[in-house]
Amino acid sequence: MEIIPAIDIINGVCVRLHKGDYSKKTEYFDNPLEVAKKWTECGAKWIHLIDLDGAKEGYPKNLGIASKIKDENEVLIEYGGGIRNADSLNLALKSGIDKVIIGTKAIESLDNFKQFYEISKGKIIISLDFGKNNLIFKEGWLSASNLNLFDFGKKIKSSGSGEIIITDISRDGTLEGVNIDTIKNFIVKTNLNIFVAGGVSSIDDIRKLKEIEKLGIKGVIIGKALYEGKIDLKEAIKMASD
Repeated sequence: MEIIPAIDIINGVCVRLHKGDYSKKTEYFDNPLEVAKKWTECGAKWIHLIDLDGAKEGYPKNLGIASKIKDENEVLIEYGGGIRNADSLNLALKSGIDKVIIGTKAIESLDNFKQFYEISKGKIIISLDFGKNNLIFKEGWLSASNLNLFDFGKKIKSSGSGEIIITDISRDGTLEGVNIDTIKNFIVKTNLNIFVAGGVSSIDDIRKLKEIEKLGIKGVIIGKALYEGKIDLKEAIKMASD
């Protein structure tokens, strides 16, 4: 089970949002490069980099930062935010991104996602961000769709992707803990392997997810708990890899 630290960027600054609300952001570091170096020195093999500017504007705006992180660290980067057409996808891949996160485009059309998957030669992962009543959101969490997390998850297998990210927006940035019941139910009903995000608050959450790893937990994405010192990254990585 992989532990993946998150770096969310607005205006070049490392931030965390509360339940995806852009008006409720906390700034942690002025320089995302320093944060990336810190996490890689703790043993992180991947960085989950979210371009919140791009998600809002509809095209990636922080690929330059991602490239610099790659240049300065031995780390893999998954990048999401505003990648909604073939041009922006190719731009991300040319920037050295190891895995492109697609949310809005996949939600709007799985057929388009299949094309993206082929263009990228498999370097794509779908991200499903859900709120209350398991309703999926898009466009940087700014717009609700009419899709249900479980129903849409069942359709994803046919897209060619066997791994996805699920983020519980209602818990993201809250440090309330992960929703184990929803996670377990989603895996069982969809037969997908998942990366979990949203609400991770303590080493106990890592322990709980580790206990159900065999169901299909591929990794855990941690944001605010790292920045607030609630989780020691080295300890989390060790627990997840044992």
